Amino acid sequence: MITTKESSSLGELIRHYRKQAEMTLVQLEQLTNVDKASISRIESGQVKRPTLVTIQKIGFVLNIPYEKMIERYIEIEERAEVLFAILKKLIYLEKNYIITKVAMKALQSPFEDSVDLIEKLYDTVTKIDEPSIKLALYQVIIDYSRAHGIMPYIAKALLQTYLIERDDFTKLRSTYASGKGLLFFEDFLTSEEQGLMYYKLSVHAYNLCLFKESLDMGKKALHGTICDTRMKANTIFSICNSYYHLGDYKQTKEYLAKYKKFSLPEVKDNVNGIEAMLHLANGSHQLAISLLQENLRDCGDNALLHVVNLLFTLHLKTNNLSIIDELIQLEEKIFSITYVTPIKKSGLARYFRLKGDYYILTERTEEGINCYLEAASGYAKVDHIAEESECLRLIMNIHTQNKEAMDVFSTIKKLETYHDYKVKTLN
Repeated sequence: MITTKESSSLGELIRHYRKQAEMTLVQLEQLTNVDKASISRIESGQVKRPTLVTIQKIGFVLNIPYEKMIERYIEIEERAEVLFAILKKLIYLEKNYIITKVAMKALQSPFEDSVDLIEKLYDTVTKIDEPSIKLALYQVIIDYSRAHGIMPYIAKALLQTYLIERDDFTKLRSTYASGKGLLFFEDFLTSEEQGLMYYKLSVHAYNLCLFKESLDMGKKALHGTICDTRMKANTIFSICNSYYHLGDYKQTKEYLAKYKKFSLPEVKDNVNGIEAMLHLANGSHQLAISLLQENLRDCGDNALLHVVNLLFTLHLKTNNLSIIDELIQLEEKIFSITYVTPIKKSGLARYFRLKGDYYILTERTEEGINCYLEAASGYAKVDHIAEESECLRLIMNIHTQNKEAMDVFSTIKKLETYHDYKVKTLN
């Protein structure tokens, strides 16, 4: 096993691997087509800046790990174009260990302007697919830009970092808090970037049931430049929903009228849902049920779960339990749909919560407990801690109220299994 000191030079690294391979300079010359005298001078450090092509040939023959060889090579290389070429190859090879070092060295090139270099790195990062590499390189951009006072690229990299990190739905609260830190840098973003930032923060706040903040962010998003039609429609719909949850039904109707103007396939179903909720808020339960039942017959995948949950809620509230079995018959369709957003995932968790309520009311306690556990798991996946805790509390209450009728040990075992699952998958 080869061991090399961290302080060893590129030449010492090559000599070490050549000796380990028991290879002479002549043999290495024959295998690489690099003159043995040149190899000797590289090993001794007399050649201050060997070409990257030469080093790659030698490294390939001697089986020197690419990232280890590059780590030494960048100590002597200062040309930005060479360092960016190395960076792109490392990204392709997913050599995470050395990527940030090469990126930082590229930014330190004395031959180009700092702003030009940071712009070039930022453009390079936007073309990368792997989130972990993007995050690492955006952090390099942030650190370098802070040190050199390049404010626009602090703002741009922070925005892109937030857009990646918010996709971890189990940390919605912490990523929302960090995302709000962007507000201090909004003046350094373009109008389009400001529109995107406020739109994402508005949706994020709504997912966390922070309706006042969602409302404020949504309105600011509309003041920015939103070129995407669906994004603009979603912003208006989010504002409409936020007003509803805040109890301002007049503003709800005003923004609903604006939302109706969009000719997107999901608009009709979403409008019907809001109108049913407005009927519900006015105490017109039967009107709401009629509208939702009519919508249920031909609504699309995007709205089905929401409509079912509203009907489920209304039938529970009006004690119309016999119809709920008909809703449960739709599960094959409901579960065949892929739910990718936090609001949809929390909607699925709510479905299990409502189903659990129904089973408890109809004295199918074991099935009810299983549904509450499924709901708790779903809420945990989108950082809805209060809702998760409420589902677990309901399970414990069942035993408090039915001590003799229930198998306490069976439920405790289920709760332990749930806890182990959560620790394993979410932490």
